[in-house]
Amino acid sequence: MASDGSGAAPPEIDLKAQMEKEKNDPSMVAYLKSLGIDPDYKPPEGDDRRVVVKEFSIIFKDGHDPVTLKFETDADLKAAKKTPMVIKEGVEYRMRVLFRVQHNVVLGFKIHNSVFKMGKTIAKDTEMLGTYPPKNDFQSVDIPKNEWIEAPSGMMARGEYKAKMKFQDDDNNTHLEFDYSVKIAKDYA
Repeated sequence: MASDGSGAAPPEIDLKAQMEKEKNDPSMVAYLKSLGIDPDYKPPEGDDRRVVVKEFSIIFKDGHDPVTLKFETDADLKAAKKTPMVIKEGVEYRMRVLFRVQHNVVLGFKIHNSVFKMGKTIAKDTEMLGTYPPKNDFQSVDIPKNEWIEAPSGMMARGEYKAKMKFQDDDNNTHLEFDYSVKIAKDYA
């Protein structure tokens, strides 16, 4: 927040220009590296996206193969809505997001997830992932980080759930939004 009382965010700092400005100050370079900022980072040309979400997966504690949605094409986004992610009832699982930040730091990267059954909202959650500097490589984060979620079980819990996920930052920029479905079943297949 700006200190002028307007409530407006401060102007964005051009990370590349800042690194160039500080390159002759070893202590500043060391400090920026300690924040995870790579002084050799090269932003991609022709791709203005700030965040690239490559995959969303559900991973299982019992070692079963993950169920993954990929987001490399428009067809992938459409397929996410049509192809249910099957979760065996009662298993423990967590979600994993594979993403890359490009061009500049993203403050307060978060996921909003809503789940619906028979048109009624049954869960609505926001998970803060954190602040990330740009990197050349993709990185993953697990949700939740240190625990597992137990899938519901029983006849009433089984069935297909519709869901909507949105990746945003503290400036309310939406980096990806998609619909998907989950099927709670007696078994994985």
